Amino acid sequence: MSEFIVGNSLRKLAREHRFLQRALWRLDFALVSLVAWLARRMSIDTASRFGERLGRLIGPKMPHKAAIFRENLSIAFPELDSAGLDALATDIWGQAGRILGEYPHLDTILAEEDRLVIEIREPIASYTDPSRPCVVVSAHQSNWEVVCSAMAKLGMPNASLYSPPSNPLLDKMLLESRQALNCQLLPRDHSARLLVRALKKGRSVGMVMDRRVDDGQPVQFFGRDKNSTIVPAKLALKHHCELVPAQVVRLEGARYKVIFHPPVHPRDPSADETAQATDMIQQVHQQFEQWIRERPAHWFCSKRLWPRKKASAASSATDARDNEVDSYAA
Repeated sequence: MSEFIVGNSLRKLAREHRFLQRALWRLDFALVSLVAWLARRMSIDTASRFGERLGRLIGPKMPHKAAIFRENLSIAFPELDSAGLDALATDIWGQAGRILGEYPHLDTILAEEDRLVIEIREPIASYTDPSRPCVVVSAHQSNWEVVCSAMAKLGMPNASLYSPPSNPLLDKMLLESRQALNCQLLPRDHSARLLVRALKKGRSVGMVMDRRVDDGQPVQFFGRDKNSTIVPAKLALKHHCELVPAQVVRLEGARYKVIFHPPVHPRDPSADETAQATDMIQQVHQQFEQWIRERPAHWFCSKRLWPRKKASAASSATDARDNEVDSYAA
């Protein structure tokens, strides 16, 4: 989500003046609260369609995000011309709007049997034995939030990282909605220790990890190196857990299928731990590419994935702010 929906052009000034930042936070909160209030008074399918229309209307009007969308999409889909990129970005905003419209109904997605279909491509102990945790990774596709609900539906105690919005008012509101996910939410900061603790307590852990992490390892993504976290793979190796890619597919309306793909293993078990972990994450990213190519409009690539080739110090700092370790609650 953009730091400021209302007053997006005042981002730089707001960072320098606390009173302006707080005022814009309140305006953003008022807008999102209004949308959530309206969505709660609709059925889940109506709220989803309402959100899509709203997303297609408002999203393309945020120039900062529009520029990032175009940069990412032009690299992932070099065959698209300018009009094609704009059309795809608008479709993505529509899907993002659907997620917003569905937030007040996350409990419905878990409660109604036909709202969440689970497909297991290769059975592992974690799906039937709560004492055998695994590490689940996914991308920002469809409504990535529901992976936690799918794990809960399988009876898997789980903990997932989430990235708090910079707006504390929105953070509080979204956390209230996310209580319906039936998982323990771990804040991004100092997350490694929290994830280890969760695994030791028998909780599977989940992360959304298709975004750039500046202190990560270079991994090929759509033909270019993207600095990516290898923490999920290292956790799996150190704690003898499976690393499972989970794909979210939107079916009709506000209905989803979560596909738990076969676990990823290092292709060279004799390599050192970092090399094994990097290889595992490379395999995961190759799967992400396939999923994204199959459903490009369902990929919410709202953060800059590849650094600018000739970035100034200021733009590099902006890139760092815009790219943080993400989660199912991104």
